[in-house]
Amino acid sequence: MEMKMYSYIALFVSAVLLFSSLQVDGASWSYVIGEENGPDNWDTVFPDYCSKSKQSPINIVSKSAEHKPIGDFTLVGFGSTAPTDARMKAENNGHTVEVELTSGNYFVSEGGLSAPYKAAQFHFHWGNVNTVGSEHTVDGKQYPAEVHIVCYNTKQASVAEAAGTEDGLTVLGFLIDIQDEDNPAFAPLFDALSGIQFHGDHEDLATPLIFGDILPSNLSSFYRYSGSLTTPTCNEVVVWNVFTNPILISQAQMDMFRSLNKNELGDAVNETYADTFRPVQPLNGRTVYLNDLNALPRGSGSLISPVTLGSVVAFVLATVLLK
Repeated sequence: MEMKMYSYIALFVSAVLLFSSLQVDGASWSYVIGEENGPDNWDTVFPDYCSKSKQSPINIVSKSAEHKPIGDFTLVGFGSTAPTDARMKAENNGHTVEVELTSGNYFVSEGGLSAPYKAAQFHFHWGNVNTVGSEHTVDGKQYPAEVHIVCYNTKQASVAEAAGTEDGLTVLGFLIDIQDEDNPAFAPLFDALSGIQFHGDHEDLATPLIFGDILPSNLSSFYRYSGSLTTPTCNEVVVWNVFTNPILISQAQMDMFRSLNKNELGDAVNETYADTFRPVQPLNGRTVYLNDLNALPRGSGSLISPVTLGSVVAFVLATVLLK
């Protein structure tokens, strides 16, 4: 009985430590290269996770990606209308803008995933200038920004619980590029930014974003690899999906992200966000796949099946004999 009690206590402590690691305090890490808690030191500040071999983000080399018929996603709540009772809340959390899906059913399934995943939040990464900003790069090219839709495996009860489980999370990652006109589909979010100018501020969106108006029309083209969270504690539990077609916003909308402050209201000095992204990490032998519905599964051999090949041979022989 005493041994059981110690086991329960150990499990409880482990759960608390895991949850705490996911709620790393805003002062405990930064995006500033060279700072004690900056991304170039995360592997020593958070050695249990950030020093491992399957870290994210990565540079995707398009010619090296293995073409594979992973399959299309089945998306619920990501269409031309919002789910019933959908609500979203934007927060300036001291590192980025995070939008919590406070209610409404948003689900991602199929697409080679082992189970349905529920979307919990999405957040942004951006740079101080348009030549940097995205976390993932493609053939060395870095985009001005990137948005991550974070989804947890429905076998678990929450993002915190899923972050302790292999393949507990899947992230839909979209690179963001600049166009001339404002993207009107983002209006509810950018309207809310005026109310979250400082760390700790939060604001309910007047209406939820309509993902069908925001996401690229072609969701079949995406890269898939196994990786980690891109912020401490860098848990290696993420099935990554980086889509090849970017989302577009205007320069004015991009600059609204850059106008936000990472300090709290009332601090002596206001400090705007700059370069809220982790540098790319080594691939370390991982395979990056490109969803290609026309690709043959590995090991399927020739493009011509044995039955088809036999038919061709028979036809050729019959033609020769008849001459």
